[in-house]
Amino acid sequence: MNPFKVGIVGVGSIAQIVHIPILEKMDNVELVAICDIDKAKVNHLVEKFNIPRWYSLIDNMVQNEELDALHICTTSLYHFPMTYLALQRGIHVYVEKPIALNAEDAQKIVQLAKEKKRTVMVGMQNRFRDDVQILKEFIQKDELGEIYYIKTGWLKRWSKLTIPDWHTKRNYAGGGVLIDLGSQLLDLALFLTALPKIRSVRLYDYKSNAQMDVEDSALAIIETETQTTITIEISWRMHMDRDVIYTNIFGKKGSAYLNPLRINKELHGNLVNVTPMVTEQGGERFKKAYEAEINHFYRVIQGKEENQSSAEDALYIMRIIDALYKSAQTKREEYL
Repeated sequence: MNPFKVGIVGVGSIAQIVHIPILEKMDNVELVAICDIDKAKVNHLVEKFNIPRWYSLIDNMVQNEELDALHICTTSLYHFPMTYLALQRGIHVYVEKPIALNAEDAQKIVQLAKEKKRTVMVGMQNRFRDDVQILKEFIQKDELGEIYYIKTGWLKRWSKLTIPDWHTKRNYAGGGVLIDLGSQLLDLALFLTALPKIRSVRLYDYKSNAQMDVEDSALAIIETETQTTITIEISWRMHMDRDVIYTNIFGKKGSAYLNPLRINKELHGNLVNVTPMVTEQGGERFKKAYEAEINHFYRVIQGKEENQSSAEDALYIMRIIDALYKSAQTKREEYL
């Protein structure tokens, strides 16, 4: 089989650290072109990785190259139009989260992908972590019993440094810290619990600077139809001296924790640590998860595996995020 001809649009940090190095090592992939408006950055990458061609406009790239797949690593604003353009040309798409800035556009991608019979995979690398896979299997086997509470958070420490400018503009990012960090935690919580139906949501959002266009801290409260409660606390710049990232899951038979993985189970009247051995740590886990995710994308294209991070799942997450943002505006609980 000839290698997949692949292009990348947007060659910022995630493309340079993750996508290009991983694709360069894959035998069944040929990175034939990259696209970005930053000519200095593109020239450096073309020379460093020996990439045949580069473009400043995605329209020219998809027209001139016979691409099998496109990796979209741009500012969030362009995820929807670039994914839609690629699908119209019959190209499979790996797009970093979010799939779009709202559920309406996400629905259009889902529909077009079905019409064109093309794969759209959304970058949610937490789904492919070894500790997450182990925990998901425990939950699927009912080892923790009925899950009634998930408490998760991602609080970045206080810093004088500001986040990239486009993140703070609603028309570029679709929102603030909720769609940036919160979407990943929401996806993780729902992925672990087999995407339960949501009954209601409530979002409390905060701005440390009144001039900001989006929230930089938030608390989301979500209730499923089976009465599982999920809380998500996120912040780009909390007044703390270190970052805190956690996911705690409580069931009627036991509990589980991520970062690091711990699993406790009630056995014969005692609480017993039943955590299996996990070898991957920190940065290695991040890298391995992305490698597994990108390799999975190409196995999905070949029809060898079912898509584990589909556009349909991303659409579901965006519907919940839309409802959360509506809740922040109305100052009340919103029902799905």
